[in-house]
Amino acid sequence: MATTFKAVVYADNKRQDGTYNVKIRLTHRRQTLKLSTNIYVASHQLTRSLKIKDQSVIDATTQIIMRWRSIVGALGAVADSLTAKQIVEHIKREELRKQAFSLDFIEYMRKVGAQLHAGTGKNYAATANALARYTDGTPLDISGITVRMLSDFEKFLRNEPSQRGRNRKTGTSSATKGERAVSLYMGIIRATHNKAKEEFNDEEMGLIRIPRSPFAKYSIPTEDMPRKRAITADCLQRIIDLPDEPIADSRRNTARDCFLLSFGLAGMNAADLLSCPAQSLKDEVIIYNRQKTASRRSDKAEMHIRIEPQIAPLVEKYKDPTGTRLFRFHLQYASGDTFNNALNEGLKRIDAALRTDTTGIAHSALPDHITFYAARHSWATIARSAALGIDKYTVHEALNHVDSMKITDRYIDRDWSVIWNANAAVISLFDWSEVRQREEKRK
Repeated sequence: MATTFKAVVYADNKRQDGTYNVKIRLTHRRQTLKLSTNIYVASHQLTRSLKIKDQSVIDATTQIIMRWRSIVGALGAVADSLTAKQIVEHIKREELRKQAFSLDFIEYMRKVGAQLHAGTGKNYAATANALARYTDGTPLDISGITVRMLSDFEKFLRNEPSQRGRNRKTGTSSATKGERAVSLYMGIIRATHNKAKEEFNDEEMGLIRIPRSPFAKYSIPTEDMPRKRAITADCLQRIIDLPDEPIADSRRNTARDCFLLSFGLAGMNAADLLSCPAQSLKDEVIIYNRQKTASRRSDKAEMHIRIEPQIAPLVEKYKDPTGTRLFRFHLQYASGDTFNNALNEGLKRIDAALRTDTTGIAHSALPDHITFYAARHSWATIARSAALGIDKYTVHEALNHVDSMKITDRYIDRDWSVIWNANAAVISLFDWSEVRQREEKRK
């Protein structure tokens, strides 16, 4: 059954500027559909009955019709089994296939990153910035993501000076990116490339705009095992006992208390301390969703952690008086970055205080520097130590990592008391009397 095409103009398609859009009327199996073109005509190019009389327009529409007839003709007998709508969809796919596809990969990466969790989004932005430095600010089409380009970019990352802090402006640092950063950046490029193929390719319809798969041959460097950031029990006790600085709300005091809050709440992240929602603390339990893994877990990384008596004075000290959130950190710090910067500065002062205190622990027992994440690492290390021997699965649940036992978890009701008992056991290994005394003195 033949498929026919005819260029037509309809009176109800007249635009405000007096022009008409030329449409191609397709008739197939007694079904008629009208397809818009990019051709517009004025009244002087038409007869009174709106038939096209301009020869240049007739030639242009004839080319379109001939091309579309060829596309339908290539279907052969299959065309007879298709509806008019299916014929139109096939024509559109073939037209798109012949068009050159382009995608600014760097800008697309920024767009993808902007839709992700803030922390992950920052990594996407950093990778996009690195790619922009690599291309000297010129756009990078997705067709340029090849095995050779990836290898060259990897070398660029390894040789480029660190872009942290003032180095972004001066470029004077001799330090280069570590293996973890290289692995992270290349992994983000792969994830973005896969996302683009998922969005712009339609394999079922045979529409492949991005045909290359460079990561089938290029291997992302494996990052070294991260250096353990846990601190010793003796060092942690010294942080608990560290006296207040005379300045109210000093960075050292805040960093010490937040570090202990994190440790005492089974490794709660700084981002979650800052954003933890307001709640009644019914049964002395804090409920929150861990930001880092919420988007990657079916339960939104929901966490219930009981407030143990040893840590209760700090929870009370930092409670939000406005009732907007659980803790008042958001009243002092406008963003996660400023909060983290303040904590890092305070931890440097804590580190310095521990090193100058000759009556405390030996300097050899101190890490190179104390990070906020050390509270979380230390909790896990102590929980798994010979002193307690808490099983790995309980530690995994308490740290609220990405699901690793999704199928098994469908059959198990969550028993938060297991985590609470583990946390109570970890906390009980330390003397918290100084915390209580400091708070009594402050009040």
